[in-house]
Amino acid sequence: MIINKKRIRTLGAYTKGLEEGQPIVVSVGISDIDSDAAIDIGLSPDFSPGEVVLPRAVGNITKFNAEGKEIPQKDEPKETHYRQQEWTWKEFRGRYDFEEKSKIVDIPYERYPREYIEPPAVELNIATNSNSEKFIISDPVEFTSENDDLLVHIINLFLEIFGHCEIRSENLDSIIRAPLRKLNWDVLPPGKKPWGELKPLVREATGNLSDGNKVVIDKRLESINVHEPDFVAVGRAGFSGYLIFGFPEKNLYILESTQTNNATYVIENNWEVLSGLTKAEILENNLHKERVFHRESWFNEINRVLCG
Repeated sequence: MIINKKRIRTLGAYTKGLEEGQPIVVSVGISDIDSDAAIDIGLSPDFSPGEVVLPRAVGNITKFNAEGKEIPQKDEPKETHYRQQEWTWKEFRGRYDFEEKSKIVDIPYERYPREYIEPPAVELNIATNSNSEKFIISDPVEFTSENDDLLVHIINLFLEIFGHCEIRSENLDSIIRAPLRKLNWDVLPPGKKPWGELKPLVREATGNLSDGNKVVIDKRLESINVHEPDFVAVGRAGFSGYLIFGFPEKNLYILESTQTNNATYVIENNWEVLSGLTKAEILENNLHKERVFHRESWFNEINRVLCG
């Protein structure tokens, strides 16, 4: 059944005729959409079968899908939280002589506690049917009452991106699935690079930040790069805002967020495995060796991890 709305709240009449436990997918035909909408969320202009992407945030639903959300708990007392910024001052060096100094400091402020809701992290992929028609589809989901909320979310994800969608049986009339190829990361040209060379290459990940936050993020990324990673991968689409610094000889991979008040994940895993995981799998399934919070002690902690 084709759904042509801005948003739905319940499955209601959209699932009439489906059997309990039946695997279904949500889909749109490539020929039935504005191709720019698909490219905007991270798919390639070729729409090659097997492409998989966590959609880039283009609205509230895709943002929640990629990043989750925080809900202020206004019935609880406020708590002290911290944001980071650069503090600069002039240090006296003698008569008429001053040297400008700077460091990253924690600025305390009061806010309500947050309840964090994990992102569903639904990925979309390209498949074809027996007539070689291309579709953008979700992964199959069993039609059960336990999956109602997930199915509503997937449908609304499609509606926000494409304006319509269709619920189909899993086989999409003899769907042909190609080997999956994740598009969530761009691996920069290999080789150790000085920060001056690397900085422009990762600027896209920090381009939307304020100038003050860019300073904080740049100092953090530069301090990791001093340890000469073998490669850097920049998150794209729904992984935008994350970078991975790879140290294969140490079996360490540093997953760094360009959010100023987040955390850095230290992961022991090979890059091939890491690049194939979903965002939720990377962040929440105890795959990290350490989590280093973005506080003043962060620089010392990262040096300890990479020099240990």
